[in-house]
Amino acid sequence: MATAETLASRLSGAQLALLTDADPLCASSLARALPSSDFICESLQRDGDLLADLLRGPLLARERSQPALAETRMSVAEALACTDDEFMDWLRRWRRREMVRIAWRDLGALADLDETLTDTSGFADAAIEIAYRKAYQYCCQRHGTPRIAGSEAQPLIVLAMGKLGGGELNFSSDIDLVFLFPEYGETDHPTRPVSHDEFFIRLGQLLIRYLSQPTTEGIVFRVDMRLRPFGDSGPLACGFSAFEDYLVSHGRDWERYAYVKARAITGQDYFADLYGNTLRPFVYRRYLDYGVFESLRDMKLQIQRQVERRDLAQHVKLGPGGIREIEFIVQAMQLIRGGQDPELQRPSLLQTLPLLAGSRLLPQDVVQELQGAYVFLRKLENRLQMWRDEQTHTLPESDEGQERIARAMGHASAAELHAQLEHWRGIVGGHFNALLFGPERQRSPDLPRADLGPLWDANAAAATVQAALEPSRLAGSAEAAQLLLDFRSGNLVRRLDQTGFRRLQRLISNCLHDLPDEHAVTVLRRLLRIIEAIGVRSSYFALLNENEGARSRLISICQSGDFLTGQIAAHPLLLDELIDARLFESVPQRAELVADLERRLQRADREDPEREIEALCEFKRAAVFRIGAADVQNRMPLMRVSDRLTDVAELLVEAAMGLAWQQITAQLGVPRCTDAGHARGVAVAALGYGKLGGMELSYASDLDLVFVHDSRGEQQETQGRRSVDNQVFFVRLAQRIVHILTVHTRAGRLYEVDMRLRPSGKGGMLVTSIDAFREYQRSEAWTWEHQALLHARAVAGAPHLRAALETLRLDVLQHDVRRDTLRAEVRNMRERMRSELSRGSAAQFDLKQDRGGIADIEFLAQYFALRWAAEQPPVIMYSDTIRQLESVASGNLVAQETVDVLVACYRRFRTVVHHRALDDLPALVPAEEFTAERNAVAAVWTATMDDPL
Repeated sequence: MATAETLASRLSGAQLALLTDADPLCASSLARALPSSDFICESLQRDGDLLADLLRGPLLARERSQPALAETRMSVAEALACTDDEFMDWLRRWRRREMVRIAWRDLGALADLDETLTDTSGFADAAIEIAYRKAYQYCCQRHGTPRIAGSEAQPLIVLAMGKLGGGELNFSSDIDLVFLFPEYGETDHPTRPVSHDEFFIRLGQLLIRYLSQPTTEGIVFRVDMRLRPFGDSGPLACGFSAFEDYLVSHGRDWERYAYVKARAITGQDYFADLYGNTLRPFVYRRYLDYGVFESLRDMKLQIQRQVERRDLAQHVKLGPGGIREIEFIVQAMQLIRGGQDPELQRPSLLQTLPLLAGSRLLPQDVVQELQGAYVFLRKLENRLQMWRDEQTHTLPESDEGQERIARAMGHASAAELHAQLEHWRGIVGGHFNALLFGPERQRSPDLPRADLGPLWDANAAAATVQAALEPSRLAGSAEAAQLLLDFRSGNLVRRLDQTGFRRLQRLISNCLHDLPDEHAVTVLRRLLRIIEAIGVRSSYFALLNENEGARSRLISICQSGDFLTGQIAAHPLLLDELIDARLFESVPQRAELVADLERRLQRADREDPEREIEALCEFKRAAVFRIGAADVQNRMPLMRVSDRLTDVAELLVEAAMGLAWQQITAQLGVPRCTDAGHARGVAVAALGYGKLGGMELSYASDLDLVFVHDSRGEQQETQGRRSVDNQVFFVRLAQRIVHILTVHTRAGRLYEVDMRLRPSGKGGMLVTSIDAFREYQRSEAWTWEHQALLHARAVAGAPHLRAALETLRLDVLQHDVRRDTLRAEVRNMRERMRSELSRGSAAQFDLKQDRGGIADIEFLAQYFALRWAAEQPPVIMYSDTIRQLESVASGNLVAQETVDVLVACYRRFRTVVHHRALDDLPALVPAEEFTAERNAVAAVWTATMDDPL
């Protein structure tokens, strides 16, 4: 009944009759839409045929429609052929029909916000395209055709900016455009040629007239050209070369924000090169660019003054907590990381915002809140404008108007709408202010900031700087004063421009204020080392100034020792990792490492092998840094650290094998073989030995690798443009894998790789078949090679071949070990290693190689496992030392008390070695330390290896 009354009060009898025969959904949705839109009512009353047009065909039921030109009352060809006045009236009638359809679907609950914004933008694109075609046709007839190098006709590139550029245009918005053209020159008119810039300026003027000049049918769009180079004072259309010169010489920070949204409506093919070569490098910097916050604060202050001057506090777009603040947040994040992450180089806010959580720029809950606020505010913006087709961003002043808008938004009352609006604006304002000005912190009231003015005076003495430090935690420290003076006198300060110097002064002040109470001078020394290293790009100073959490985490890392400090100093891009609050809150998991590696490889250019290797290096540095951060914060036990470092290595070996396979098969074809009369593909796998195989990697470990394939049979060759023997293919493949893992790039390198454990050592093939590997291990391998095989593990490659290698390993260790001479050979090898490798002395104990140390425990574990492998196969199931020891205890082969002693000593020794390595110290301690542990291990060694059996 309510539906019928609503329609009857706003439609004519003829229009009601049309609805009677229409889909019932049309009538019910129109009844919902009409009370919220005078524009729909007036449009249906003004154009008697409009309702029939909309009900004809699937227009109202279609989702995400592109404007259906074929369903207008005049064809495009006819419109292009008619007079300017007729064309403009046709364009405006078409606009009315599309806007009524979009508003009907939106207000009638047939479309969500995403569809409404997409449809509105789609119509604008189509209207601009058609108006452009009409204007171009006219200008060519009058002035001749502008051509590129005298041949191909060149277009006007119409760049959509703002919300239209993002494909998210609101209902009654104006449109921001920029006009560009490829080349300067003259048109080909036989008698009256004009310059290309004059041609395109006239074309742009005519295009704007078609869209924005009022007629009896209204307008299509108001056109704003103020974003063009030099704004209102610049030419209406600009050539590519002049545009490039402008960006290089005059481009301002606010224009970087604006051009995030740039999208070509016409001339897309021409714009692609301009974007890639000129515009993208201007907008997106290669490195983290936290300097954008300085410009963002300036832009915010300008908008705030405008809001105060024009009383726009309740403005849904420009007011506090409004749409513009969400846009600023997203665009700032894009500018910060977009140069590193092409996924963020999107004009659409709705597409970009969810990616910010995945890129660790914003927490997931913040992203979700901003999404909720944006959807609410954009819906409200559209509902306000759909009411009367006016570009308004404030609620109506009348009570009736506010009630109507509230119902259009699905609220029971205006009060409820106001409450919801204030809720979302409060959330947006809170996040925006936290981003721009930092979260509120509780400062120690008794610790004022030091006045560092004297530090920057080139003639200041150490005593003056020391006095200036009095309010800080460095009070009275002559050493700290001298450190700062030496830093000020260094090359970095002399190289900085004015902006960089200002950022540096602020950063030093912030760091001094944030220093810990303990070891403040030591932390300062490490901080200055990092600041010196990152000073080439002052945007890093901006990062640490703007992101208080990142600065706090950096200071914590400087408290932890020299290892991570040195990592950051050597690779400043690691500062990126400090942005993520989870650095000190969570422990890296393998699944996270997998996702991060995949993401980095997806970003890399697949046509650039060097960039792919750099992506692997960047992944390793970041992953090891995160593991190290958890390690130094004592959130991961030593064995878990080794597990994660092993995960990193395995993932990188797998990735290197995948990249190498792609590259070599592209050159030599895919290897195949004929096995037992059947043709099949061939697989390859990598065996990890030593610390990799035993899952005991440390931060500086190299990789012991052996490559194995399963090619066999009579025909063994590749299939491709260039056929070669499979063995040739696999040698090239192994060489490429090793190259990827060891090559030095701008991002560093991955690992040292040792392949001396392959069959026959240095004289053997780089890669061997599984059959040859089996035969070697059974017939030729020495006992030390079986000891090494005990710690071998398939770490990458084809799953079926990895399983076959594990079966082979177990079989060899059970049946082919020479147990009659095992003890003597193990003992002799250990004595030889000790004499060659020990760095101990009467005053120092070598934790790794001296008697009673780590190597003795490892050799004991290997001896136990190899001795009883045939009788108790479970003792060789595991490749790591601790589980090998625990297995022989579980099998009652060695007393549990003995194993407990060895495991406890092993963990203790490895922990000390690990922590000393983090401080860049050797595995040497005073001889008086660990006496009990050394004696206990030595006693087990003597009882096992020296006493008669």
